Amino acid sequence: MMTPTTVGTRGTSRNWALVRWAQHAPAYLVLVVAGAIVLWPFVWTLYASFVASDLDLARSVVSLDAMSFGHYRDIVGTSQIGRWFGNSVIVTVAIVGANLALNTMAGYALARLRFPGRGLVMGIVVGTMMMPPQILFVPLYTMIVSWGWLNTYWALIIPFIVNPFGAFLMRQFFVELPQELDDAGRVDGLGRIGFFFRIALPVSAPAIATQAILLFVWNWNSFVFPSVLVTKPEMFTLPVGIYQITHTAFTNHVAQSMAGVILTMVPTLIVFVLFQRRFVGAFTGVAKG
Repeated sequence: MMTPTTVGTRGTSRNWALVRWAQHAPAYLVLVVAGAIVLWPFVWTLYASFVASDLDLARSVVSLDAMSFGHYRDIVGTSQIGRWFGNSVIVTVAIVGANLALNTMAGYALARLRFPGRGLVMGIVVGTMMMPPQILFVPLYTMIVSWGWLNTYWALIIPFIVNPFGAFLMRQFFVELPQELDDAGRVDGLGRIGFFFRIALPVSAPAIATQAILLFVWNWNSFVFPSVLVTKPEMFTLPVGIYQITHTAFTNHVAQSMAGVILTMVPTLIVFVLFQRRFVGAFTGVAKG
């Protein structure tokens, strides 16, 4: 049986809930608007990829008769997309794997080891992060040509096996590790190498996952450097190949380009879904550092 006291308590709880909701309503509204702004380009891209003709894109509403899978069939059936996809997988996996190994070891050394010139090396890493990549076009292309690497996997992989941001990210993560872990490792008889592989590396999984996501996205979607370093169609990566078949000297097939964007985007979304749980944790550590 409900008493007046019980009814009054429930009413008060509901009132407080409404008050709290009202206090947070502006923040929720801002998040909803920001989310809509971020998602709209992706929604439009998906929509445009099914529109049969570029002329129909100007319409606010397109009938179902004007939509089809034709652009996807054209890309898959009339191009070397299988070869381009394989090239992107080989290049991206090789770059990500090398970066995870080298950046993680470099970040550990900068964070936990004491050696002459450590501050200088860290300054070079930070300075390299601030350097616009466009200034590397000419010297990189000159070196690739002089080494005979043009139109090879070496040209697409070797110049990118180390990333200064990856080293900086790992350094910031390892700095946050408590000194007690080093002391415990020494008590157990672990040297620097043993501590790195048996203690530091396992606990750095969130930072490594974050690094893997970022490196995968950057290199999978890379366009400018691959378009300069390879000129043969069979060596194109997926973004370069999609661009070549959807753009000519006189026309730009927008709807077909959007279909290519969707095909390129799918592997990136899969990687993010697989590693998203570890993504935020690593950036939290970087922010604290």
